[in-house]
Amino acid sequence: MLIKGHLKEFYFTYGTHGQPYSGGWTVVLAGNLKQAVAVFRIIHPDKDEGLINCADFYSEEKFKETEMYKQGNFGAFCHERISLLRYVNDPKEVST
Repeated sequence: MLIKGHLKEFYFTYGTHGQPYSGGWTVVLAGNLKQAVAVFRIIHPDKDEGLINCADFYSEEKFKETEMYKQGNFGAFCHERISLLRYVNDPKEVST
């Protein structure tokens, strides 16, 4: 069964050029940072091998401490939200 739950928000920010967007960020919902990076790379592959195609990335807690969260990043805000759905094979984990 596929469910959306126990996922955390990770924020991938952009600079002013050379990345998928100019300024702003992408929110990725995933179980952990490793998963978030993997999902982000599927949608926005590395331009240079081994370098994530963004300026920086943050956990939700750290991102909300930045000025970007309140005021935008180079005049832009959230461009997209990408979600990883978890596969759960344990009925005790599935809430109704």
